[in-house]
Amino acid sequence: MTELDFWLDSYDDIYSDFDSRHYLKRRISEDFLHELRTEMKYKEQHACDLVLLLPPAGRNEAVEKIIARSLADFFTSQLRFHQDRCRSKLERGLLLFTAGFMILLFNSWIIYNARESFPVISLKVLLEPAGLFLLWAAFDFLFYDFSELKKERNFYKELSEMKIHFKSA
Repeated sequence: MTELDFWLDSYDDIYSDFDSRHYLKRRISEDFLHELRTEMKYKEQHACDLVLLLPPAGRNEAVEKIIARSLADFFTSQLRFHQDRCRSKLERGLLLFTAGFMILLFNSWIIYNARESFPVISLKVLLEPAGLFLLWAAFDFLFYDFSELKKERNFYKELSEMKIHFKSA
């Protein structure tokens, strides 16, 4: 089992400098999330524990329990958010693919069954690029954009599964 270790000067290093609310309500610092992301990227094994190292004089167990719960809640809520986002984006990509495929099938059916006339040619000119565009957009999303969304979801999934500990350093 591996762990992620982070040296903190104080508990405030976890939170945004601009948010002065109580630890349960404060926003997590983008710097802290960036460091977590970077550390996890270069870890060879899946980390099971997030260990936050603090100077012994600055520790308070009651505050640490609150912060650990706050971080766990934040990671879990972000995981749910990104899971919902992935699901809705995947549905949208599949809808685009289905619409493009159906338009191209309809276009092929029209060409196969109809005689060449101005309305048929006009319809073909409209349907063919529309179907190709929808297929292109769906493939672009499913192969490129969706992978980025999954990375973010997996990041929060891994964090939400970690146990958060404080130690003196």
